Amino acid sequence: MYEFQERVRYSETDERGRMTLLSVLNALQDCSTFHLKDVGLSVEELRKRGRSWLLSAWDIRILRLPELYESITIGTSPHSFHGILAHRNFWIKDSRERFLLRAESEWFSLDTERMRPARVKAEMLTPFGEMRDVLHLPELVRRILLPDQLYDGGSFPVMRQQIDSNHHVNNAQYIALSLELLQDSPEGFPAFSRGRIRAEYQKAARFGDLLCARYGEREGKRIVSIQNPEGEVFCNVEIGEDPEA
Repeated sequence: MYEFQERVRYSETDERGRMTLLSVLNALQDCSTFHLKDVGLSVEELRKRGRSWLLSAWDIRILRLPELYESITIGTSPHSFHGILAHRNFWIKDSRERFLLRAESEWFSLDTERMRPARVKAEMLTPFGEMRDVLHLPELVRRILLPDQLYDGGSFPVMRQQIDSNHHVNNAQYIALSLELLQDSPEGFPAFSRGRIRAEYQKAARFGDLLCARYGEREGKRIVSIQNPEGEVFCNVEIGEDPEA
């Protein structure tokens, strides 16, 4: 288990004074990156070993978004490894140790020399020591079913600022784009403050690609599918209420 403390900065908040979802997701990613660094498996070290971790899916449950100046604790705990896959808990707590966010995530190990998924080696597990499932959330379901009807949400070129050290669009950018699209859609969508967000990543978008957004509704949930012009899916995002909240 790994945690660090942060105070919500002005640059991380929106017009309501709440932490933006993009800032929240960045904080979760930072937490896992700090954890890897502190156990000796930094981004640079993994690169030397010809390995990288790529996100496959998110299942995020938000009770409340942190507010400007608020002191929060951000935590993570890897808890299972099977073949090429790994699962990690994430959480954000307030100053009274109450959960503001709980999340489960699925990652896969990539051989960066052959650019294909690779089994997780024992040397990548030992540094973590004892691992446990801290949150005991329901099993993550990666696949997101699309609505029968999807509406055109426009197209967007990939910008350099969306690219991360893996040379493709960072996973948080797809979710931020999806929320922006829904709020600007003719149907309207209230500013997000609580609920459940799932994301399924299928293909990595790179600088120069065109992101074509499609959106619709299925079983009371808003769904955005971000694709290339040929219809290949980069990422599907589902936003709805959290039945366990």
